[in-house]
Amino acid sequence: MPVTLAPMDNADFVTFAERAVAEYGQGMVASGEWASEEASQKSRNVFEQLLPQGLQTENNQLWVIKDEDRRVGELWLAQRHAGTRPIVFILDLYIEPGERRQGYARQSMLAAEAWARQTGCEEVRLHVFGRNDAARRLYEQLGYGVASLTMAKPLLPA
Repeated sequence: MPVTLAPMDNADFVTFAERAVAEYGQGMVASGEWASEEASQKSRNVFEQLLPQGLQTENNQLWVIKDEDRRVGELWLAQRHAGTRPIVFILDLYIEPGERRQGYARQSMLAAEAWARQTGCEEVRLHVFGRNDAARRLYEQLGYGVASLTMAKPLLPA
């Protein structure tokens, strides 16, 4: 059965925000971008900049991903522009740990693409941390390619 995307309510948003802020901060620490002691506050600041009015922030779609009536994840899309072209940016795709590897992420990505087409967007973009091999494989299978790439090499003391 295909997933459905249900608009988040206030309780869903609180659950989403707590998880998304923590997870983004952890990802930035793991990628070497932030120190662990500053990650929580920096992540919260980024989140508040992107969603200053929470659920009511214009040009953002926040959904609960459902399989029938069962919550299996969350999806956050933002409508943007690349030059003059309208695009959608996937800011967060989360599948509950016990629900992973069952096709929910793929179905959610396809639903996001369909929604983007219906709203007149010409492209879907996303960011993925380099160490997230499973997500990278899925995105590549769905036809996503690298648009920008930051590489890093840790230097050991000489």
